[in-house]
Amino acid sequence: MNDLWPGLCAAAALIALLALVIRWQVHAFLALFVVSLGLGLAAGLAPAQVLDSIHKGIADILREVLLLLAFGAILGRLLEVSGAAELIARRLIHALGEKNTSFAVLIAAFIVGIPILFNVGFLVLIPIVWRLQRETKRSLLFFLLPLAFSLGITHSLVPPHPGIVGAVNALAGRAADRVMVETIIFGIALSFPLALVGWFGPGRFWAQRQFVTAPENMSADTTKPDAQGQFTTAEHLAKPAPRGAQSFALALTIILAPLVLSVAGFGAKLLQDLHLLPERMTWTLFDANDLPAFLRWLNHSALDWLQFFGKPTVALFVPMALALWSYGLRQGQSHKQLAKLIGDALIEVGGMVFLFGAAGGFKEVIQATGVGDYLARQMLLLPLSPVAVAFCIAALVRIALGSATAAILTASALLAGLAASMPGRETLLVLSVACGVTVGTQPADSGFWMIKEYGNLSTTDVMLRINGCRLSMALTGLAILLLSEWLLRVFLA
Repeated sequence: MNDLWPGLCAAAALIALLALVIRWQVHAFLALFVVSLGLGLAAGLAPAQVLDSIHKGIADILREVLLLLAFGAILGRLLEVSGAAELIARRLIHALGEKNTSFAVLIAAFIVGIPILFNVGFLVLIPIVWRLQRETKRSLLFFLLPLAFSLGITHSLVPPHPGIVGAVNALAGRAADRVMVETIIFGIALSFPLALVGWFGPGRFWAQRQFVTAPENMSADTTKPDAQGQFTTAEHLAKPAPRGAQSFALALTIILAPLVLSVAGFGAKLLQDLHLLPERMTWTLFDANDLPAFLRWLNHSALDWLQFFGKPTVALFVPMALALWSYGLRQGQSHKQLAKLIGDALIEVGGMVFLFGAAGGFKEVIQATGVGDYLARQMLLLPLSPVAVAFCIAALVRIALGSATAAILTASALLAGLAASMPGRETLLVLSVACGVTVGTQPADSGFWMIKEYGNLSTTDVMLRINGCRLSMALTGLAILLLSEWLLRVFLA
């Protein structure tokens, strides 16, 4: 019975989480906190130790994702008000031609979705989607679905998004640098084909059979300017972009910079570990004792600086700072205006911070009680691939919590012990969790209502048809990962 008790506690915790969120509509933040308390006490931790574990988990997860959320939100707001994201979409649509407009939207959303959160990217690009529907007289689905699929898949599978970064840190342990490089490379290699599957498979089939128009109450210019002479309707947003963004190259550089910096930094460390990095990359120019104290920050090797700029936090901070200068100060924005923009952006992600913290507390309780190790042992006994197990757990947690990022973090907590027993295959588990949370959306997810309201869809459309498309994407990703796992087993045998 003693050996079985941790498993019973974990099962009860998961059932309680599902019931609180789905049946009684309790906010996921409170549900995670209550379940964490119950799990810790039931599994035998002292009351004070339960709270200490929750506090430690909150601190650990916010240390990893708090700045990512903040910088990502600020960067997204700058890309929105400057028109940089819209500029990229316009150029791609023009370059690919009218017949390939849907594909251009898919590519534009994929690029824009790399550094910024789903909700931000959706609000930035939805006015273009509305305008395309009115101009082409085609169903809104031809543009809405590529947008939603690309933004959703990059949000879950591509660093430096906080969820996937948190999954790497939770599942990779000391191998986090290597796994981060692999996750960036293989996450992109996997996510773009999945977006194509969602659109050119069930998505396009649906779009050809249901005509949807842009919502009149949101996309029609039915209001007057406010007291400051500013329009706030979507129609105003759908007009030519603000003149801050005039350089396509600059806009693309800012959006892709987090990805490039992350790969460069983590890649340099990986090459060093493999003894393939040129020795001069580790040289310093001066003897530290020969420099005055205020100049010693200069005396670091190229490898040190690459690793510094490759950290997800700095990789997002650099393009955010460049955007503040390029689209803010350079365009005549005052410091007061920029401060308000930053404040508004931080308010938008405030609720997410608490949700992620609660997920981190749950993770620490699982580790402190030993439930994680027990689950790992039991999962290895299942007649299923570890990849399939990770996928199923992540899918179940996503259905319970709604938020993709919180689901990734929570599922990673349950799977940390399993990952520790599979050295060298952590990246497969990270991507399996990420694919698992793409299975669908539900009413507790803000993205559910954004797609419904801005896409002029019914609840049934989102629950059945949107989720049907997302399920096809997720299962395709699972199939690819299972094949990769089998190939690894064959070649490493």
